Amino acid sequence: MVFEQIATYAVTDLGLSGALGDTVHFWIYDTLKITAMLVAVIFGIGYLRTYFPPEKIKSYLEGKRAITGYVLAALLGIVSPFCSCSTIPIFLGLVGAGVPFGITITFLAVSPMINEAALVVLPGVVGLEVTALYAFSGIAVGMSSGYMLNRLGFDQYIRDFEFGETDMDIERPSRGERLRQAYQESVDIITDIIPYVIVGVGIGAAVHGYVPQETITSHLTGPLGVFGAVAVGVPIYTNVLGVIPVVESLIGKGLPIGTGIAFMMSVAALSVPQFVILKKVMKKELIAAFATVVATGILLIGLLLNAVV
Repeated sequence: MVFEQIATYAVTDLGLSGALGDTVHFWIYDTLKITAMLVAVIFGIGYLRTYFPPEKIKSYLEGKRAITGYVLAALLGIVSPFCSCSTIPIFLGLVGAGVPFGITITFLAVSPMINEAALVVLPGVVGLEVTALYAFSGIAVGMSSGYMLNRLGFDQYIRDFEFGETDMDIERPSRGERLRQAYQESVDIITDIIPYVIVGVGIGAAVHGYVPQETITSHLTGPLGVFGAVAVGVPIYTNVLGVIPVVESLIGKGLPIGTGIAFMMSVAALSVPQFVILKKVMKKELIAAFATVVATGILLIGLLLNAVV
């Protein structure tokens, strides 16, 4: 594979060997591999999304009830490649459009936690079966969080917020305009997330090259490892693609898959900057409840995956 050859040549030309050579090889190879996947997937999905702008998403979700609305919100969340903070403007728009509260919470939880690019990258890290479990689990966490908070009446803690009007009479763009829009969106998203990918791969490379396997297996296994992974993951702000290389290295060193997936999901779905932004539209009671139900769902998923995988 060309990326493997580039990484090998780079390490050879630099005269590196041992742990440092392994680290640099991992960093170069995974950065190139993930970036290539991102470019292809984000451009393709970006083109498809020109047929489903935010205004259409809101119109699809308006008036939806029960299971149909929850499932649709989860699926729309998957094809929205945003981090936890950049999901919030769409969440605000959904609330402002009158979309039912539980459905908007489902979108808010699923969108940063699962996206189509992650579903392309993950099979090479944990396999197709675990990737499918990850996707199903994320949808389950998002839908159950939305349903539970709605049933418990937490919609009363939504703040009054000026959302502004959206023009629904949008001219249908030509194919060329769609391609240009998809290209520009791809450039914007790649530019935004590449630093996270580079840093994430760098951390993963350091773990791969320098952290002994015994350290991982002796300190991060068992049920407490899942709790620790979620506790460490929540304060970190990045997107799911930035943390995949770290999880790849940790799993390669012996970290249980469920613990790795729980860490990845908590990093992507919950963050301190997200909570700060949500204060514009949510009262503290709702923010605390949202964080609690999502984190609890992720904990249960991690424990379950460790038990069955």
